[in-house]
Amino acid sequence: MIAHNRPHITKEDRAAVDRVLQSGWIAQGVEVNALEAGFADLLGGGDACAVSSGTAALFLALKALGAGEGWKVAVPTYACSALLNAVHHAGASPVLADVMSDTFCMDPSHRVLEDADIVIAVNTYGAQADLRAIRRTGQKVIEDCCHSLGAVHRPQDEEGDAAIFSFYATKLITGGQGGLVWARGTATAEAVRDYRQFDCRESYQPRFNLQMTDLQAALINSQMRRLKNIRQRRQDIAQTYLSALPDGLTAQSRTIGSESIPYRFVVCAPGRAVRDALKQHLSDAGVGSAVPIERYELLHRYLNLSPQDFPVAERLADVTLSLPVHTGLTDEEIDHVVHTIRSFHP
Repeated sequence: MIAHNRPHITKEDRAAVDRVLQSGWIAQGVEVNALEAGFADLLGGGDACAVSSGTAALFLALKALGAGEGWKVAVPTYACSALLNAVHHAGASPVLADVMSDTFCMDPSHRVLEDADIVIAVNTYGAQADLRAIRRTGQKVIEDCCHSLGAVHRPQDEEGDAAIFSFYATKLITGGQGGLVWARGTATAEAVRDYRQFDCRESYQPRFNLQMTDLQAALINSQMRRLKNIRQRRQDIAQTYLSALPDGLTAQSRTIGSESIPYRFVVCAPGRAVRDALKQHLSDAGVGSAVPIERYELLHRYLNLSPQDFPVAERLADVTLSLPVHTGLTDEEIDHVVHTIRSFHP
């Protein structure tokens, strides 16, 4: 079976981790510092703070921007439940917005954005959320870049107050786990860093150990050195798939192009029955695929809100299917996926 996703670990990656093991210092240290400095360079300035996970990064960004009791945080309903977890742990209340049918990103016209104190704008599967339209009322914006690391777009070129990244095992760059908060100004990143550095402080306030290890950072740093190659390889695979789609199937918009990176290659079928038939066709041919978000995983369903208020997300949960696009794919595996796609008749 061709795996839908798997980390691509090279001998250089293993050597980087081995160097940390041999050094005798495996907790947060020089590799974490190098990762943070590298992100400041990558994003053209600002300040970065590496933490234990993408969820921790989002929680800390919310805290650093002042989120707490009485605050409303707008999130797209077609998204990972980690968003709800971070908002609730920050003491704020989530309000949910529907998404766009082409990019799957937050709909900037959704009414809940008007009253939100903070908006979490997710670059869904690599497609860029419209931050300028989202921030039309002046609220604070956190750009969720967990799916878009490596895109030419830079968070500070838009309207975000902070950006967060994830290095989970399935992400574009992985440390197994790990996350990072980037901010244009130093105050937000310093607030995140203050919370992360939980021990040996001159004054006390409740904090938690959310540090990244040098083992994780070494693996991430090694992969970051080939980020451009990773981006190009994913673009090439996605473009090849796109040209092979039969009539009746389309792909998510704005993940393929000169300034994007496809975290997923998501196919849209005309209905659930065709989507399920495609999934079975791929499986029969030994190709792994995944429904990106099942209907029961939609955030409005977790919160027992009316599905009628989120028609686009409801439809996407029924008609979307993600194909393998990771850099661990061989040319032969890509050819097999292409042949399988072309042989499907909706």
